[in-house]
Amino acid sequence: MNVSDADFEELAQPAPSMRFTLRQLECFLAIAEQGSISGAAEALRSSDSSIADALSAMERSLGAKLFYRQRSRGASLTSDGLTILPIARKMLADGAELTAAVGRDVRTIVGPVRIGCVGTLASLILPGLLVEVSRQHPGIQLDYHTGDYDSMFEMMQKAELDLIVAFDIDIEPELKSVALAETQAMLVLAADHPLADREEVELSEVADDPMVLLDIRSSRTHTLELMSARGVKPRIGHRTTDYELCRALVGRGLGYTLLMRRAGSRATWDGRQVVYVPIRPRPRTVEIQLAWLPGALPPRVEAVVQCAQELGEQIGQAMGTTTSTEKP
Repeated sequence: MNVSDADFEELAQPAPSMRFTLRQLECFLAIAEQGSISGAAEALRSSDSSIADALSAMERSLGAKLFYRQRSRGASLTSDGLTILPIARKMLADGAELTAAVGRDVRTIVGPVRIGCVGTLASLILPGLLVEVSRQHPGIQLDYHTGDYDSMFEMMQKAELDLIVAFDIDIEPELKSVALAETQAMLVLAADHPLADREEVELSEVADDPMVLLDIRSSRTHTLELMSARGVKPRIGHRTTDYELCRALVGRGLGYTLLMRRAGSRATWDGRQVVYVPIRPRPRTVEIQLAWLPGALPPRVEAVVQCAQELGEQIGQAMGTTTSTEKP
């Protein structure tokens, strides 16, 4: 490749120097993620004073206050802090990619990864993932949050979560995702219900029975749309956001419900039994997905995604089937 004198002079110009270091960026990001200097120090395995000094140096170099610091409330981002947060994330991700380009050592993949999981999937996903990440990447601190999808998506948009596990019913199409497993809605009945021993049941056959509705947005929407498509208007007798309470109410004969297929115990917490009966005609398959915002993932987050995919078969066995495909 021929380089002109003008091009050579441009290439020879020194790159603009940064007034802060990548270490200061790392400390800034850790404080933003953990909500306090002490939390950042624990995540980075450093001292409180070291983290505080790095932050003060960065604030001086930028001429801006990045956090409001209060002893009782930790550290919260200022407007300037919020402005540079996504830039800091990208710079650190790019730095990690630069290191990875010349060789990756598992021991160098360190730092916190924040994952959110919808409540009905948490017990199926998180325990195994915590163990697997600890085994493969002991330098990663996997922090988790459970709750409803809407609140977790809001947390992700505020850079408070790196990943979300949810059903594809919820996940926005603009997010990147991988499918960990798949499942399907089934009719759940008390073990002594007259239809409990059937191989398949049409929803019209329970139209006159009371329904116990799992009143979580994704479950409620999917259930009501499924019943509406079959011309069934449910007689809702009980509503609850608690998955186990929903099963227990069904086990006591207080109604039927629709839940995603599980391969686990049919016993309810109060000692009764429920059965999962396939619906005729079969509803569509629903994927359990791990999702994140578009853009390059830091190696530590990418490592957690890889661990989750490796657990896909185990998750699928708990649900009754498996899959693992990435959505562009």
